[in-house]
Amino acid sequence: MGEIFLSLFLHFISFVYLCGTMETKCKRNVSMCKTFSIKVMACEGNHLKEELVGCISDLFLKYGLRSTSMDDMANHLKVSKKTLYQIFENKEDVVEQVMYYRLENLRKETSPEELQKIGPVRFLYEIKRHIIDNLNTRLPANYFDLKKYHPEVNRRIEAEKDQIMKSVLNEILSMGVEKGVFRQDVDMELQVYIFSRQMSFLEEQEMPDDLKYPVPLLVSEIVDNFIRAIATPKGIEELERIGRADCAESLSY
Repeated sequence: MGEIFLSLFLHFISFVYLCGTMETKCKRNVSMCKTFSIKVMACEGNHLKEELVGCISDLFLKYGLRSTSMDDMANHLKVSKKTLYQIFENKEDVVEQVMYYRLENLRKETSPEELQKIGPVRFLYEIKRHIIDNLNTRLPANYFDLKKYHPEVNRRIEAEKDQIMKSVLNEILSMGVEKGVFRQDVDMELQVYIFSRQMSFLEEQEMPDDLKYPVPLLVSEIVDNFIRAIATPKGIEELERIGRADCAESLSY
């Protein structure tokens, strides 16, 4: 696949993943992290530090990366600023460790074993759900804040992120062909290019005011059309089955 088209696709997927993994919906209640005031002082290994970084990651998603200060972190996590500065050099260090924490989650969630469990059609469908679920959260702002206010951190993780996502993309497309849900005769480079261009409006900090249709509907149609363009009849049938199950689940709430 051409490097230009591949980079467009990877850039979009990183927007979805890097600022909040597929499973991340502030799943930890911030109040659950209050016990750190005692535990951090006794921390001798990396486990509690990882938990602390995870809680800070959730704080960034809840309140914003730029607007969450070291004071805010200390207050929400019920630890002293002195304790925070024993663990992190400064906020830049916090941001970097949070991004590497998310990168590690990305590795785990997109390992070949996990991708086999999810399946190629479900994987692309879940990207759509993740985008729609997070349109009105701090996730997009995290993405823009990282690029604008922490460019060195953003630069350092780019190479690693791209390697992961290239591997994921190749794995998903190959798996789809092997399972008979993606076509062998499709011009994948062209379809990825069209998809990336259509989704590029999500990279704007301010959504256009003249959109004729709601953004969730646009995202849903663009992703579904991309899947249909590369899918076999078997893949389209699976997509429709997943969609029906998702709709039924939504109606049950």
